[in-house]
Amino acid sequence: MCIGATMMLNSCYVQEINVGMDEFAPATKVAKVKNQQFIYGLVEKTQDKAENHVKDTKHFRVRTMQTFWDGFLAGITWGIYTPSTTYYYEPAK
Repeated sequence: MCIGATMMLNSCYVQEINVGMDEFAPATKVAKVKNQQFIYGLVEKTQDKAENHVKDTKHFRVRTMQTFWDGFLAGITWGIYTPSTTYYYEPAK
């Protein structure tokens, strides 16, 4: 039961992109954006740019993940609506 609960609380999908930063460098979260996607993520409602959320466009980190609740909504709608969450980070000062 503990293993099942642990698996359900973990994220299903994580993608991290480091631009001008070391992957182990300390960073500060500056923004959180919900992505509106449809048909298992194949169709996106709008595309967002990192420059809208970070000040220094040469050094930042973007982490996109499908949280438990995002996966839950995708399951309820049978994949028609498939949200994800994107976090933007800047180097810690």
